[in-house]
Amino acid sequence: MPPVGSMGEGTTIDLEALRARLATEEGPRLWRSLEELANVPEVRRHIEAEFPDIVQAAQIDRRTLLRLMSASLALGGLAACNGSDAGAKAPLLSQSHNMPGHVPGVPVTIATSLALNGYGRGVLVKAQEGRPIKIEGNRLHPASLGATDVFAQAEILSLYDPDRSDIPLHDGMPRSWEALTNFIRPVRNELVVDEGRGLHILMPPTASPTLHRLIGQARQLFPHAQWHVFTPIDDANHHAAAMSVFGRAVELVYDLTQADAIVTLGGDLFAEEPGHIRYAADYQARRRAPDRGLPQLLAVETRTSLVGARADERIPLRPRDFEAFVEALAVALETGAAPSGSHPAIARLADALRRAGARSLVTAGREQPARVHALALAINARLGALGTTLRAIEPLRIPGGAVGSLGDLTEAIRAGQLSRLVILGGNPVYTAPADIELAALVRRVPLSLHLGQHRDETAAVCHWHISESHPLESWGDLRAFDGTVGLRQPTTMRLKSGLSAEEFLGLMAGQNVDGRGLVQATWREAWGDAFDARWVRSLEDGVVEGSAAPTVDVAVQPNWRPEPAAPVLSAGLDVLFAPDPSVWDGSYANNGWLQELPKPLTKQVWGNAALIAPETAEIFGLASGDAVDLSVNGRVVRAPVWLLPGHAPGAVTLPLGYGRQMAGRIGNGIGFDAYAVRFSDLPWVTSGELRRVGERIPVISTQQHHSLQGRDIVRVVAPGEAVPPEPVHPSIYPEWPYKEHAWGMAIDLDACIGCNACVIACQAENNIAVVGPEEVAKGREMHWLRVDRYYAGDPAAPETYFQPVPCMHCEKAPCEVVCPVNATVHSSEGLNDMVYNRCVGTRTCSNNCPYKVRRFNFLDYQGTDVSAPFEATNPQVTVRDRGVMEKCTFCVQRIGAARANARVEDRRLNDGEVMTACQQACPTQAIVFGDINDPDSSVSRLKGSPRNYALLGALNTQPRTTYLARVQDPKENG
Repeated sequence: MPPVGSMGEGTTIDLEALRARLATEEGPRLWRSLEELANVPEVRRHIEAEFPDIVQAAQIDRRTLLRLMSASLALGGLAACNGSDAGAKAPLLSQSHNMPGHVPGVPVTIATSLALNGYGRGVLVKAQEGRPIKIEGNRLHPASLGATDVFAQAEILSLYDPDRSDIPLHDGMPRSWEALTNFIRPVRNELVVDEGRGLHILMPPTASPTLHRLIGQARQLFPHAQWHVFTPIDDANHHAAAMSVFGRAVELVYDLTQADAIVTLGGDLFAEEPGHIRYAADYQARRRAPDRGLPQLLAVETRTSLVGARADERIPLRPRDFEAFVEALAVALETGAAPSGSHPAIARLADALRRAGARSLVTAGREQPARVHALALAINARLGALGTTLRAIEPLRIPGGAVGSLGDLTEAIRAGQLSRLVILGGNPVYTAPADIELAALVRRVPLSLHLGQHRDETAAVCHWHISESHPLESWGDLRAFDGTVGLRQPTTMRLKSGLSAEEFLGLMAGQNVDGRGLVQATWREAWGDAFDARWVRSLEDGVVEGSAAPTVDVAVQPNWRPEPAAPVLSAGLDVLFAPDPSVWDGSYANNGWLQELPKPLTKQVWGNAALIAPETAEIFGLASGDAVDLSVNGRVVRAPVWLLPGHAPGAVTLPLGYGRQMAGRIGNGIGFDAYAVRFSDLPWVTSGELRRVGERIPVISTQQHHSLQGRDIVRVVAPGEAVPPEPVHPSIYPEWPYKEHAWGMAIDLDACIGCNACVIACQAENNIAVVGPEEVAKGREMHWLRVDRYYAGDPAAPETYFQPVPCMHCEKAPCEVVCPVNATVHSSEGLNDMVYNRCVGTRTCSNNCPYKVRRFNFLDYQGTDVSAPFEATNPQVTVRDRGVMEKCTFCVQRIGAARANARVEDRRLNDGEVMTACQQACPTQAIVFGDINDPDSSVSRLKGSPRNYALLGALNTQPRTTYLARVQDPKENG
């Protein structure tokens, strides 16, 4: 048997041979990986095998058995724990989303806000008998518009994480809350007398009005205390550029619904910006605008991103070449001609922006230097985009008063100026630049205290660690990317004892430690006599009406000129650091849902890899999975490489967030730590040396699993063009009439951006098991919905396509006729149902499924160390056992609940009343579900589109799930 994760990745790829073969083929050729395109024998054998690497259920060895601990047992004694918020006042159950009165057994919906990198996203939390089980987007909130991202969905699992801290620690030893209180009281009194001398507070940036108010009060009480802000995913370059160009600090809010031409310079507008969910929705809304032509999306980037994969034209560019590229673009817009010797794409980009005028937009990713940001701002101003496609607002995450950086803090520690250090949230010891060596510095402080959700790397070096409450069990507030405030309220009693950051600062400021009262005080001051009515309304809606930040008038300063270009990086590879699409900066490393979620482009799970271009791999003689030593300024990290088609040559991308040692039972020891070679002077782009070490590190990727090789899978049409109709095929099966409902789904490939929100929403809704890295490597992942990623064209700059694939719910289902025990059957409303109690595990249904969407429980996946705790399961969905086949059900439990409500109200089901989990999570509304018996339903209208087609329609399975072809202007390819 090949090594874990081996799928021919060790084979060196001959790019010229691949290009020569592609040039001789007629029509589009879709491929998933370079190994598949090269027809590597291991991949060919894997694709030909319906069940690769399937053997009898392996016996668990004694060592593994002793190591495994059930997460649900670890939480067994916590269900009855009461927190300080328990009682008549907590939490407020949002009545605007429920029938008046609460019926036991019926889930209630609670509006709240969740933070990502300090900004709020409005969500609705479904709680069953006081137990949160599912998160959806809040349609009233501008940052979500009813959709979510993978991180919001995964907060349910984080809430029930058995590794969350639940008791104070002093020098690593448990202490009671009373002991902590007795210790803190005299320390606080000393600080009051000394006016905070020697006290430094380090915290992540936050857009919370209540935290800003409490910081202001603490400053008054401790006027000599120093405040510092740090996040590894910072926007320092953007802020520096705004100060240079406009003369003031501002943040930018984009309006993609107004844009006719968009140029992105690095970053990922659809995955990493503060308003990424909204931006993805707005871009697709612009593409759907009936009275306007399609917008142009042009991406210039080093690593392939979601926005780059969706772009009309993508230009791979080495990081060191960005400044010259953007400067040439600015010159071309000013003079009307591209400078001689500039990149050949400059003229095309300048022409597109010039034609769009005020409806153009240029964005720069946070990894770009301040000079690139400044040039982008100047280009937008020249084109007249300010006030049309973007607007400026006051900074949201900066509290009043002077705020220092992490560098300022380290200088103060080295100078012996600290007597007390308080770290409020985050994990800076793990995420700080390597040259700072923060762990050693923190140990030098006489007294250090850390507030955090886990006993992590920072907790380990502090004298005191205080457990922090989860956002779903505490009070607070957050501003969204546009300044709109959403209130955060508890969705359950506190499962583990702890304090929120608001409560801790309230304690420092001498106020009562009551999260609800602290938040109310903020808004009582803002609303005055209207507080009572506005408070209840804002809690119910999850949004403070009229709280969006006003536009700030800005203009390019008359004397502004671009700063001189920075020195070109030294010889060697350009090293680019990037947040990981699954664990972000490492905050979600202990979340099994996210660890097992295939990354959108590499399809890697349970780890990270150094991403390089196929051309770079060819120079170094590398193949995917080969280990390399990457050295930066004398520090070395060993990592596996992964060949990423479309990546810029001469560069390597290092995803952050892995290599954790104190993340928890799931996140420990996975991947390599990219922070180990990240330095404070060049935190995003630097230069390094790469050396092949002659060994391999297993990389687990699902990109070869469930392949539909050689089939007509993704269809692409020009604007206004129709997909050729499928010929009518005879069938030996009779047609069946559906007198009531006939459920169906349509998936618009022109809208899908591959963000994975649908995949993890399906997992959270339907109790889909986490199986662990060893099982995934055998092709046994259990996701009911997968998002296939395909490439077409030259491996150096291919087109990228995404295709979500759930169960097709075929009308002539080939799985049903082969089941010997009638476990897979057709319902009266056209669903392909699974009767779990009948299934005996023959797997004949999966053998006969051409779409490869059925999943088999080879082992008991619900009782392992990586499985979700029982508390996180949806009680409306059966938890499957070993030996049972499972698959997408079209969220039949939601259909049943909606049908019951309609019956009680004596009415028919309305269109849109039933939403599947995947549909509800999708930011771009790429998935539509409904009754195809209703000719006026949204799904019926989409199925009537000339772009509609059935996947593998020639097989005549008549799938209820169909697709709308991707729309692509032929000019994009030539």
